[in-house]
Amino acid sequence: MKKVMLFAFSFLMMTGASVFAQNVVKTAKDSTTTTTVTKTTVEPVKSEIKSAELPQAVKDLATSFKSQGWDTAETATEVKDATGAVAFYTVSFKNPTSGESKSINIDAKGNIVKQ
Repeated sequence: MKKVMLFAFSFLMMTGASVFAQNVVKTAKDSTTTTTVTKTTVEPVKSEIKSAELPQAVKDLATSFKSQGWDTAETATEVKDATGAVAFYTVSFKNPTSGESKSINIDAKGNIVKQ
């Protein structure tokens, strides 16, 4: 009789431990939810302008490129940042003798912007 009662008690303890362990695992799985953090980036706003509308400092730099054999395109791109301020201008140049072309980012002060 002692063996039967010991067996029944052991069976109840194992069942109780198993149920408790399953609840712990279930809540551990439920509590580890995955949160996704998305970083919102504001794309710069680009608009096309005529080269004649560029600031004087940018025109002066374009003139120095012209003395090296590079012609300025008729249009340039004005790039504004998230605040709406002009970040830089993208000016295209073409070498008429070699046919090579390149675009340079220039800020309003006439400095070349590295991207």
